[in-house]
Amino acid sequence: MQAIGASILITVLFSFIIGFFNIPSFNGYIVFQMILTYVSLGYFSVKWNPKTPYTAAFLGATIVSILSILTSYFLLNVLVLWDPAGIGRSMTWAVLLTLLVAIITVYMKQRKAGTLV
Repeated sequence: MQAIGASILITVLFSFIIGFFNIPSFNGYIVFQMILTYVSLGYFSVKWNPKTPYTAAFLGATIVSILSILTSYFLLNVLVLWDPAGIGRSMTWAVLLTLLVAIITVYMKQRKAGTLV
């Protein structure tokens, strides 16, 4: 839960700062926001859950993705629930990116500690 909260907080802060700049591509902004959220989630999952980093990364990515879908549907009135393929793509990219960052972070921690198998 700490990793989810920290990644959402970082996303909100950076999005607020980036909102002051004129970004011509809305899609680029969304991709940047997605990468920032799930990369920080993968990193914090390893940092705060050293015994089960991959499970924490997977569950965190799934929860954040579901929260994003529900927020889009209920608060912003975007009909995302009518597109199951889009939901599958969204959750797949979220989980893949978060797990990739978690794997790289665990590898770097093991290499730094000298316990790489």
